[in-house]
This record gives sequence, C-alpha cells and structure tokens, in this order.
Amino acid sequence: MSELVLHCGAQEVLLSDLDKVPMPEETRTYKLVSHFDLVKNTADMGNMFLKNQGYELMNQNYALGRKGNHMFFCLNYKNGTEDVGLTIGGRNSYDKSTTIGIAVGMNVFICDNLCFRGDQVTYLRKHTGNVYDDLEVILMRTMKNADTEFKRMNDQSMKMKDIELTDNNAYRQLGLLFGKNILLPRQLSVAKKEWDKPKHEVFKEKNMWSFYNACTEALKLSPPKEVLTRHVKLHKELAVA
Repeated sequence: MSELVLHCGAQEVLLSDLDKVPMPEETRTYKLVSHFDLVKNTADMGNMFLKNQGYELMNQNYALGRKGNHMFFCLNYKNGTEDVGLTIGGRNSYDKSTTIGIAVGMNVFICDNLCFRGDQVTYLRKHTGNVYDDLEVILMRTMKNADTEFKRMNDQSMKMKDIELTDNNAYRQLGLLFGKNILLPRQLSVAKKEWDKPKHEVFKEKNMWSFYNACTEALKLSPPKEVLTRHVKLHKELAVA
C-alpha cells in the first residue's frame, strides 16, 4: 500500500476496515452512503467500463480520519503506460462536513504522487434524497470520461516537463500556493525541501513537472477530506492547457 495520507490523526486502512466504521443514524434530510459501499460501487463501475479499454486495477488505497468520519480512497489502474497510471479518487463523510466526491486523476508510479483535474470530472453529491441512485449516474459518467481525461493529464505532464523553472520562480510560486491556501504551512516546507533536494532522480531536472511533484508530495500530508480538493486546486493553478 502506498503512502497516501500522513496528516495527524489520519491512518491508512484496509478495505475491510471501512465496513467496520459505525454509521450515525440518518435523518429525513441527511442520507448516508457507507464508506465501504462507495468504494465497492466505484470499483464495480470501474471494472465494467475500464477493463474493456485496457485498464487493469493495480491496487487500492484507503485512509480514514476524524475517528472514521472522513474517508478518502484511490483506485489505481495501469494500461501499459510506463511512468503513470489512471487513478479514480473519492471521498466521503459521516458528519455532514463534506459532500461525496469522485474524481479522475493520475498516479506517478515512481513516487505514488497524485494529480486530479477538476473541470468537469469532479462530481460532488450532497447526502440528501436518492443519493444512491444519483451516485450510480455520477460513477457511470466518471468512468465514461476517465480514459479521455487520463490521456489529457498525461499530455499536460509532458508539456510541463518542457517548461524550465528557476529556483527563484519556484519559491515565488510556493508563496502563491500558500497564499491561496492550496499548501498548508507544514506542506510548504515539505514542498520546498522536495524541490531543493528531490528524493527521486527523475525530479532533479528544474522544470514545472518536478515542481508539481514536489507539491503533490507535500499534499500527502492533507487530511482525508481535503485530499481531493487540494489536488484539484493545485492542478488548476499549475497545469498547462
């Protein structure tokens, strides 16, 4: 299992652990989707749509926070691409703090860093009404778009490798990311360290892709309920059209 979330109070868990988290009682206006059901339904829909497009499920990652009330997961697929793979990410909560979220993303194999696009591929659903019926439609739409969005993100990563970045420009960009509340204070120092002395040889080249991955390395420190939104905001800020 890759290292997903290290934020204080959060922990990586097994799929079976998701089914053990006690669910609060529903109300007339607040309808729950269990963490386990959200992951299973997403995986089943992925198997239905992605397998025929040459994607094979490699592994799955799950994280819980706030005594199990917050959950984030990743389903990681490979399709023959050498350096990156498709990721379907999602989040859920039992305490009314966040909506259900599903997004198409990309996983960088060498470091397990994630990136998620936000435009038209992150679908948020409130815990109300016929939430399970709506969730099925949302998952179907996500999987239909997944291959196209993955290829678009991979193309963007190639373009980012061609953009050289000086240390001074990288430091200025870190300040902007902090000012826009995309990187938290603790994450800021991690991103700077990863930019100055990257753990992986491939990111020693001073370009936008290396900088992007320094930031996604730092975002591993995000609480489960914020992983998806912080990655989407980062991608909108840095990705090349």
